[in-house]
Formats: sequence, structure tokens, C-alpha cells
Amino acid sequence: MASITEQYNDIVNIYSTKLERSSLRQDSQEYQNLLLSTIKKLLDLKTAIYDRLALFSTNETIEDVSTTSIKFLAIDYYLGLLISRRQSNDSIIAQRQSMKLLYLNKSVESFVKFLTILQDYKLLDSLISGRLANFKDHYKPQLNELYAQPKNDKDLSGAQLKRQEKIELFQRNKEIGAKLHHLESQLKGDDEDLDHDELSRELYLVRLHQFSLNTFNNIEQNLFECEMLSNFLKNAPRQTESPGIQAQKELDCNDSTGFTDKLETINKPLIDKKGQVLRNFTLVDQRQQLQQKVRGYGQYGPTMSVEEFLDKEFEDGRVLQGGEEPEEVPDDEDMDSQDKETYKARDWDEFKESHAKGSGNTMNRG
Repeated sequence: MASITEQYNDIVNIYSTKLERSSLRQDSQEYQNLLLSTIKKLLDLKTAIYDRLALFSTNETIEDVSTTSIKFLAIDYYLGLLISRRQSNDSIIAQRQSMKLLYLNKSVESFVKFLTILQDYKLLDSLISGRLANFKDHYKPQLNELYAQPKNDKDLSGAQLKRQEKIELFQRNKEIGAKLHHLESQLKGDDEDLDHDELSRELYLVRLHQFSLNTFNNIEQNLFECEMLSNFLKNAPRQTESPGIQAQKELDCNDSTGFTDKLETINKPLIDKKGQVLRNFTLVDQRQQLQQKVRGYGQYGPTMSVEEFLDKEFEDGRVLQGGEEPEEVPDDEDMDSQDKETYKARDWDEFKESHAKGSGNTMNRG
């Protein structure tokens, strides 16, 4: 069986040679099948590294991480790249665009996870770290949170600062690229005096720095596309079931990789080292739940609606049905009953003679 390093290098090679630069159309079935299988391999590798082998710990520093393990910190970076290329082959345009929107959001979550890991190890560029702190929902950033925004239409400081930050990111990326090229050239050389382990370690760290700069640009591009797709879906004709719900069902049930929301929360902590909440969670008070059971009704709630109960009663014949009550037929031989009816008629006639019509309604007369 291949080692985890060989598996990781194989996945990176597939992405670089067959997915990032491919003669196939990105929406072709062949391309998507290869993409799905690669995503599954990377998810399995991530589970093995973080859960089974436990190569990383939240209470360690980068000095505690072995040189051969540093490269694995980029797993979420490659996962974000792969997921962003995922597409649906649905014939309905709205359905296809809704699926794409979901995949782009998943990709952004993976990218932010990668930046968070670098930040925990104090490897993140200060400029990006400052932007990351501005995200209100840590794993669901908004486009206007990536750069400083102007206070009003007349304020140009925000636009100038955004332009300045973009230029600075470009310059840093250029410097990192030159440094990376120099380190790679040194490792390929024959100089025996060089410490190859130390050079390899520095190379991996510089590469992570370059990935973080690329990640920020990828997040921005994904959020731009998400905004366009959201506007498209708002104006799309309504269907019996919204495309978002249909897309989520397909994502949960039909995806051969088993790619769901739960997979994106693998090893995602509740809070970071600074105490910032990273994902929603619910505190469960078991004592209170037990008290509610003791003081409750001691029984389960109804399992059917009132309408369903009545239908069941009618079906079982437990509801009396019929029209009006039958009219009583007088008995000619019952003399007592006849005398009662006669006295009742006389009393009514005497009442009408002694009381003029309308004499009882004397309220509110002018």
C-alpha cells in the first residue's frame, strides 16, 4: 500500500497535470468523474492524517511539526481548488447554476479552513490575517469583507486602500515566487554542504505562504461568481421545488464521493486559539432535559393530526351519523299526554290576550 506521502503527491500530480491543465472540457463527464475520484481520495487522506495518524495537534507550534508533515497542511487548499471545479450536468439551467453555487461555497469554506490552520501555526501573512479577522461569519465571508470599504460614495479612501492592498499582495506573491524558485534550484543542485532537510523545510513553508496568497485571490473570484449566480437564480422562473433544495438533495444523495456538509466540518474546531467562534454549536443541558421529562405529561405527544384522527374514527364506525332527530308521533290512546298539550295551548292563548304585541320590547325607545 502506498504511503501517505505517495498518496498526497499522486493527488497533487493529478490536479496539476490532468485537472488544472486539461484538454477536456470542464463540464464533460470524463473530467467530472476524474475530479470526483480525486476529491474522494483527498478526503480519505485528510481523514487518515488528522484522525487515524493524528499528525497535527492544536497545542503545538510549527517547530513541533516534522518536515515531512508540513506539506500536508495544504490539504484544504487543494480541496478548495478541486471543489471549485465541480459542475453538474443537469439539463435545467437553474438547477445546474444552483449546484455550482453550492460547490463554490464549499470551496470557500475549504480555503478559509486552510488560512485558519496557517494562522493557528502563525504562518499566515499579516495582511491576509487582518482581512480574515474581519469576517463576521468565519467560514462564510462576504465579498465586501475582503477589502476596506468606502464610508460613502464620496469617500475614495476605501477604493485607494483596496488598490494598494492588491498591489501589495501582487508584489509579495512575486517575491515569494522568486524565493521558491531559488530554493528549488538549490535542492536540485549537487552542493553537499547544504542541509537538504533544512532547505526542504524552508521550501515547504515558503510554498504554504504562496498558497495563502493564491487562496485569498481564489476566495475573491469564487465570491464574485457566487454573487452572479445568486442574482441569476433570483430572476430564474419558479419551479415546484426550489433549485437550491433540489441541488442539496442531489449533493447529499447522488454524489458518488459522498460529499456532504458533514465532510466539510472534518476537524473544524468550535473556537480558535483566540476564542473566536468558528462554527455554530448548541450547548445541551442534560439536567434540564431530565427535569422536563420528570415534570412533563409522562407520555408522548400526538402522532396524528385531528383531521387524521377523525378520518380514522369514521372509518372504524365509531362516529354516529344521520340526519335530524325523528319527529315524535302523538299517541291517540295516551289521555295524559293529550291533556298536557291542551293545557299548554290554553296557557299560550291567555298569555297572548293579556300581553299586547311588542309590549315586551321597551328598551332604547325615543
